[in-house]
Amino acid sequence: MNKLHVLVVDDEVEVTSFFSYFLQTKNCDVTVSHSGREVYRLLKTNPFPFHLALIDLKLPDANGLDLLSSIKAACPSCEVIIMTGYSTIKSAVTAIQSGARDYLEKPFDNLDSLEQVIFSVLDQSHPRHDHITRQAARYGIIYAPDSPMAKVMSVADKLAKKAINVLIEGETGTGKELMARFLHGASLRAQAPFVGLNCAAIPETLLESELFGHEKGAFTGAVKGRKGFFELADSGTLFLDEIGEAPPTIQAKLLRVIETGEFMRIGGEQTLKSNIRFISATNRNLEREVASGRFRADLLYRLEGVKLSIPALRDRPGDIPLIVNYYLGKKSNDACRIDPAAMELLQQYDWPGNVRQLLNVINQAMAIHDCQVLRVEHLPPQLFNGRSPFSSEQAKDRQPLSFDLFLEQEAARFVHTITERIGSVDEIDFPRLLERIRRLEGEVGRAVIRQGLAETAGDRALLSDKLGISKRTLRYILNEKE
Repeated sequence: MNKLHVLVVDDEVEVTSFFSYFLQTKNCDVTVSHSGREVYRLLKTNPFPFHLALIDLKLPDANGLDLLSSIKAACPSCEVIIMTGYSTIKSAVTAIQSGARDYLEKPFDNLDSLEQVIFSVLDQSHPRHDHITRQAARYGIIYAPDSPMAKVMSVADKLAKKAINVLIEGETGTGKELMARFLHGASLRAQAPFVGLNCAAIPETLLESELFGHEKGAFTGAVKGRKGFFELADSGTLFLDEIGEAPPTIQAKLLRVIETGEFMRIGGEQTLKSNIRFISATNRNLEREVASGRFRADLLYRLEGVKLSIPALRDRPGDIPLIVNYYLGKKSNDACRIDPAAMELLQQYDWPGNVRQLLNVINQAMAIHDCQVLRVEHLPPQLFNGRSPFSSEQAKDRQPLSFDLFLEQEAARFVHTITERIGSVDEIDFPRLLERIRRLEGEVGRAVIRQGLAETAGDRALLSDKLGISKRTLRYILNEKE
């Protein structure tokens, strides 16, 4: 086996000495550096000779994130692992989002785990992202390898096994609860309970009882004692959905439980303890809520051990075919598929309700139309009649509709308008309707030919070639006699 060349950057001699000994026993050539200045000198070497760089996040003369950027710019194939203490874990996550493959927490107590992280990064025969994609699909999270979601899932996979609270941000319908279930399922708590609570769905008068539980007789209607979510989620994960909706009184009590792990049931006198990992989700900007006084800054600090932001569906249109086909395969027993024009329409829509809205549209179309192929006319009219307006910035990035899709949309719009106008078949002369539509076809053909004659200065032979028809057919469409 060829030796791996590893660069270790840390200002602590004990750390560099440890890695020198540890990695040399694993058939690695190790170069150590104690400063950013030395790394920048090595970067001038052409080519940069390392397969892997282990970089301390905080150096006396450099920022580990800056070194990461410089190394990836000079040698994209060099993998980077950030070394960090627990107090700087947010910066470690930022490093992963900037191109680092993983991070290590000091002190390095578990050598087996340390070795696994280092060599899994270097083992290209089993790409980690394939495993993450398969695991994510188990929870209904579907995305393409080049999707913005892929980077989010890579970070989520690394956070899953860490004993740290996670705040998930994202618009309504992006899949925040699916992400929470993925984090729990990939964590060391996977065999313990996952308990979810929607803070917006429970009245304030009941929310405290749901969280803390209550003793028998604690209030009117408490005919027996009941465990709250803090007890039910013990040793597992408590998912607080729409945490931004939690009232101030609950925020204060929630903060204490997160800080101490202790609570009492309503009406109880005994202090109970619970070992819980908190995962929260919100579609609000909690920093803005803190600034306005509607959310506690200290609670946000506790919940936001690390923040994950799920991109909106409009920012990852390449995922839509994968999501739709996955859902069709899961829901249909008859191998239902979707027409390319209809798929293009789905990719062009803005999806203010994100993945949830997309799946609702597909589910509705499958329920109403008993067909093997979903077409444009099977999709709800609002997808082309009531498109959500794009911002000017978004509009620049949107691809124009193909002419085929434009025709599909206009035909579907026409059919929808006609059927709405008819009301009842008793009110329509059907043969006359079909004859009028045939006349409309002729009018469209003549309009196109007249435009073509203007563009070709009346050259009918040239126009016939352009349209792929004979001059005789051209005259026929124009209703000209020979």
